[in-house]
Amino acid sequence: MTRLPRLLSLALLFSSRRRLRAEDAARQFGVSVRTVYRDIAALEEAGFPLVGTPGDGYHLTSGAQLRPLAVTPEEAEALVMATRLLQASADGPLEHHLASARLKLEAALTPDAMARVKRQDVTVRVPDRFEAGPLSTILDAIHHRHVLRLAYAGVRRQDTTERDVEPLGLVRSARFWLMPAWCRLRNDLRVFRSDRILSASATGDVFTPREGATMEDLVRQHLEGDERRGR
Repeated sequence: MTRLPRLLSLALLFSSRRRLRAEDAARQFGVSVRTVYRDIAALEEAGFPLVGTPGDGYHLTSGAQLRPLAVTPEEAEALVMATRLLQASADGPLEHHLASARLKLEAALTPDAMARVKRQDVTVRVPDRFEAGPLSTILDAIHHRHVLRLAYAGVRRQDTTERDVEPLGLVRSARFWLMPAWCRLRNDLRVFRSDRILSASATGDVFTPREGATMEDLVRQHLEGDERRGR
């Protein structure tokens, strides 16, 4: 994490804690205690309302906390639980965004909501972490309609191929993330397991959705198939 995002995260961390020691902040961000003291000095110089001393910890001056969000303790707990579940399969960039979002949420919670969130870390267990592939790259490509170049380890043929695909979306199935995409190698729709993607990079091409081959089409076809099977 570069310094500017770390300073912002540190400011949010102070807003969510009654008192914060430099040692605890250093462990949180993976930096030295000396670096944290330099960051604290930079915040103070910028006018951030901190009081405290080295060793004893620092806290915001009275009345300086962020205004609480209008969410109930139950809503806060649900949001944090969703974040923890997704983190179990997130790659580095996505995990960073989730951790940053949780920090911002906690910084604006009421004391009752914060207490409930903290208890969840102990009382609610989430699945063990598992590899799910480059989810952040896939999400970015879906949003911007970028063509991705994949190195893909096939399941049935047990071979590795390189191919360009037009990603349509992500679907969670059991313990896997599935990526429906138009495969330019096979000139057809294919579904890829994200954990079998060895590498993914944007080619620089932007694709236009193909008629009859969008995520909406796939969902509609799936629902229609369920209806036919139910008759």
